[in-house]
Amino acid sequence: MENKHTDVSSSEPSPETTIAAQPVIDAKSEPQTSTAQHAVKDTPIESNQSAPWGIIITLFILLMVSFAAAAGGYYLYQQLEAQKAQSLALEQKIQAELVQPNQRIAFLEQQQVQFKSNVDLALSAAQSEQEQLQERVSIIAQRNPNHWRAEEAKYLVRLAGQKLWLEQDPSTATSLLKAADERIKSMRDPSLMPLRKALANDIAATASIKNTDIAGTVLTLDTLIEGLETLPLNRAETHFSAEELKDTEVSGSLDDWQSNLARSWQALIDDFVIIRKRTTDAAPLLEPDQQWYLVENTRNKLLQAQLALYRQDQVNYRNSVKLARKWVYQYFDLEDQHVIDALATLDALKTLKIQTASIERFDSSNLLNQLVTYGDLMTEETQ
Repeated sequence: MENKHTDVSSSEPSPETTIAAQPVIDAKSEPQTSTAQHAVKDTPIESNQSAPWGIIITLFILLMVSFAAAAGGYYLYQQLEAQKAQSLALEQKIQAELVQPNQRIAFLEQQQVQFKSNVDLALSAAQSEQEQLQERVSIIAQRNPNHWRAEEAKYLVRLAGQKLWLEQDPSTATSLLKAADERIKSMRDPSLMPLRKALANDIAATASIKNTDIAGTVLTLDTLIEGLETLPLNRAETHFSAEELKDTEVSGSLDDWQSNLARSWQALIDDFVIIRKRTTDAAPLLEPDQQWYLVENTRNKLLQAQLALYRQDQVNYRNSVKLARKWVYQYFDLEDQHVIDALATLDALKTLKIQTASIERFDSSNLLNQLVTYGDLMTEETQ
């Protein structure tokens, strides 16, 4: 606005210009006066021509100022938008950083709730087990001494089964069953009559088994095995009469040198030649170095008989004893007393009958388990 006023004032003629023009007009002639008037008239025309240039310059300046203001406003707008975007990004980053801890906290809270529920379940299960245990302890505490007698009877029956099936000792098993029946009898409970009846059946079945003395038989076989090397073989011995012995004597006369030579030769032959006499079936005689094999084979058969006893194998036991007896009878001296005793022992062992237990399970075992577990026998309706 100041520029505009300045331009307008400059376009108007100043008083000094007017005053300066007047002496010029007065000093000249009229023609000159008219020329001065023309000059005075031309001066406003020049001032009028300079006025649009000032307006243009003013407008240009205003346009530049407006452009500069628009550029500054746009720059400020860009700065504000960038600051706004930066603020938005910072806010999103802060929110993202806050979301992850919140998720972690939520996950930890969920785990804590689950752990608490598991602990509660474990505590409830432990409490229920403790209650059941206390209940069982109270039941056991309330039982009378008959319960311990039932436990003892159950143990005796189990021990009788081991004696019968593992050790093949029916007599000891029968004694143990009778002792178990005595424990049940001492309880004086009429409701236990089915149990006593089952025990009576087990006792009768066990007592009916013939007692095969396995251990005694094995020891007898051991005695035979140890005495095999002392048994003499079947040899024919030469018995000389007094006259025969007299004939073998060498005389001191030189005239009897021929008879003495014959007698010496006969004595030498008798020392080197052994005559064996066989009373059994004809069989090739064993050489002296084969006698060891005879003794070892006989021992082996007796050991097989022992193994068959432990396995309760009646067939293999009898076959082994028969073959050992055959070899003793065939190759050993039947006139020796030790051989005669060994043959008699083998004959007795050959007739031994191995009787296995036909009982697979005691009838009283199930009833004893019921009595120990529930304190009473279960009826069929309860089962």
